[in-house]
Amino acid sequence: MKSLTLFSFLAVFLAICSVDQAVAGCGAATCPLNTHRYLRSGRLTFGFAREYINQDQIHVGSSASFVGAFRQPGQEHDEVQTINSRDIVRMQYGVFSRLALSLEVPFVHREHSHFVIDEAKWESWNFTGLGDVILSGQFAALLPPSEFSPYLSFALGVKLATGVTNARNGEGEKAEVTIQPGTGSTDVILGVDYRQALASVPTLSGGVYATLPVSIGVTYRINGAGTLGWRFGNELIASLGTEYQLANRATLLFQINGRFQEKADPGRVDIGDVPPGNTGGTWIYASPGLRVQLSDSFSAYGIAQLPVYQDVNGIQQTSNLNLQFGVSFETGLLE
Repeated sequence: MKSLTLFSFLAVFLAICSVDQAVAGCGAATCPLNTHRYLRSGRLTFGFAREYINQDQIHVGSSASFVGAFRQPGQEHDEVQTINSRDIVRMQYGVFSRLALSLEVPFVHREHSHFVIDEAKWESWNFTGLGDVILSGQFAALLPPSEFSPYLSFALGVKLATGVTNARNGEGEKAEVTIQPGTGSTDVILGVDYRQALASVPTLSGGVYATLPVSIGVTYRINGAGTLGWRFGNELIASLGTEYQLANRATLLFQINGRFQEKADPGRVDIGDVPPGNTGGTWIYASPGLRVQLSDSFSAYGIAQLPVYQDVNGIQQTSNLNLQFGVSFETGLLE
């Protein structure tokens, strides 16, 4: 039971929010969670996740504010609201004991509205499209020979420019680059993950003990130039997490997550339409959740992400709650 619990911990974040690019001038639009997992040799995992973020809260710096409270020089419109919904399909294969390869395919639905200042009118978009595919590999430098031994891995990934970059509204107006499903850029993702079981603690199943682990993960993303030369600011994500097994098939999850992003480089994009001064910032979240092991190979989970601290550059949209639900299926057919 204890060793299975450790492997369960190492596998917990298969279908949790990815390091996909966030909407810049419209605030953070993905959940910055630790997504790394250990997969044993020959194991193949399929995952599906649904993510929902409603950015209906305006922030200026670290303070909640209101639409139009601050404007950059030449700014042409005020952001009002962006609703982000992503369906994420993932596949991961353990090539051998120290190497796993992953594929992630997102489908983005976005509803966005803003107020045009000079013309005193509203504009809105409602579209769905393929996002940017991510390919990655994880190499385990330290494999745990026992349940209380440390685990250390390194990750290297690339985000490809596969997503839609020309989404338009009903009037035929193209959406700004920061809300398109795809960025048009090729990005490099670097990561390191450390995990250690600290103690053996009782569960609620009477006489059954499980490990209490801790995980530390850091991911750095180097963003390339995309549509019209726009380059999202490089991004650092840091996570500290643990879990507690309530019963044989139910586990509480918890993470503290930090996302730190530089300002964007506008390239040839009209800075009045998308001011780079309204991009980047710092976001800190508390992320509780629950995972249920429905069978030996099938699991489901839910995560709620609550902002603890937000400090944005300029004025941006933020959310008061991020949600994600998902399922995963693991098979040993390729062992």
